[in-house]
Formats: sequence, structure tokens, C-alpha cells
Amino acid sequence: MADMTWLFASDIHFPNHDKRMLDLWFKVMDYLKPGAIDLLGDIDDADGTGRWAEGTTREGFSKYDPGVVLTGQLLSDIHAKRPKADKRFFDGNHGWHRHVKWLDKNNPQSLVDGIYTPESIYGVAANGFVWHNYLERPTKRYGDIYCHHGVSISQYSAESVRNDIKKFEVSLVRGHSHRQGYYAHTAPIEDRTVRGWEIGHMCVPTGQDYDLSPDWQAGFAYGVVSGDEVFIDLVPVINYRCNIGTKVIEG
Repeated sequence: MADMTWLFASDIHFPNHDKRMLDLWFKVMDYLKPGAIDLLGDIDDADGTGRWAEGTTREGFSKYDPGVVLTGQLLSDIHAKRPKADKRFFDGNHGWHRHVKWLDKNNPQSLVDGIYTPESIYGVAANGFVWHNYLERPTKRYGDIYCHHGVSISQYSAESVRNDIKKFEVSLVRGHSHRQGYYAHTAPIEDRTVRGWEIGHMCVPTGQDYDLSPDWQAGFAYGVVSGDEVFIDLVPVINYRCNIGTKVIEG
């Protein structure tokens, strides 16, 4: 099988997304022509169903919420460009995970009747994506690499993915922390190395008012699948520019 490129994105937090950064990500997609695309959670901010909105005028759910609509549009835009790619949508601690808990408390019959599902609000399968719930364990993708939104949140870059690797004992690509970092651990007796990446964010930090001094890094990640081996690089975004190998791309 020929080598295949693989593109990741995480923590876009619609509608608190950075539009120019997302435009840059699509330019990278056009350049890489990835055969696999993984969205690693918190694509929909789900502000109205989160605990920060409880008891305020923001509280509530609608399939017409901007975060829901923009998430569905993202899936459609990706599918239009890469209809044959292996596409996965990993839910995060925001998104459907928030919505379903709020609906279970405030409108449980809508869940019983199947009115609201990830498919009905986002169009997951309709746009060629496979859905993964947040509470599932990490999913094996290519080679030794597993994917998940992430569980641990620590104070510094790469600490969160380190903790998840110690928890699951697999190589992992994840989001959740809004930080970028790489961690590796080699067990010399087993001659086995596990690797981990936390890939950053693509949101506007000032739109996330739960952290007034965020130590976050903007960016995403991409990889190359070559047989059983997978090579992954973090892609920091600096002044809406990034590099893919020796190619500099500007948003």
C-alpha cells in the first residue's frame, strides 16, 4: 500500500473558533490530500448545556445552536473535499457529551424518541464520518496509534498526554488540553516505545472565559502512514502560518 497522509484537528469550539486558523487547516488539507482525517473532540463548544451556563440566559439546547450548525457544516465541507477519506469524529467533554447529559435531565423523552442524536444534529454518517463517544476507550487507528479526545488535564505541555499514556499504555494522539506537546516512554526489556501527542487548539482563547490566563498553543497535527509505521508531527500555528515539511502555508 502506498504511503498515506493523515490530518488531525481538535478543540475548535464552534462558535468560538478562529476562522482564519480553520481556513489555514483547510489549505493544509488541500496540500496533503489526506487519506484519513480525525477530529479529536470539542468541535462544538456546547456552551448552553455546560455547567458554566447553568441558571443563566445561555442555558438550553437547540439543534440550531451556532456550535451545532457550524459543526455540521465542518463535516460537510470536509466530506466535499475528501469524500473517500477514512474520517473519524471523536466526541469530547464538550459537544454531544454535554448535550446528552443536559437533555437527559431536562428533556429525556427526546432521547427516548431518538429525536436528538449525533447523527440528527451533526450529520456524522451522512458526511462519511464514524462516530466515537467520549466515554469510549481510545480507538486503534493505524499502526500503533490510538485516538481519543483525552482524559487527563495537567498544568504543562505534554503532561496530559503522558498521564493518558500511563493510564492506557498505548501510543495516543489527543486534544483536550489546548496545549501542544510530545511524550515518549521506552520499556527496554519489552523493547517497546509508546508515544503521545497533544495537538493544540483552533479556538479564540478569549472566547473561553473559564481560563483567564490560558497557557495554550494554537495548532494541529498531521502524519504519514507507511505500512505498519506511523510518523506524526505537531503543527504549531504562528501568525497564521505553519509548515508542513519544508512547505510554509499561510492562512
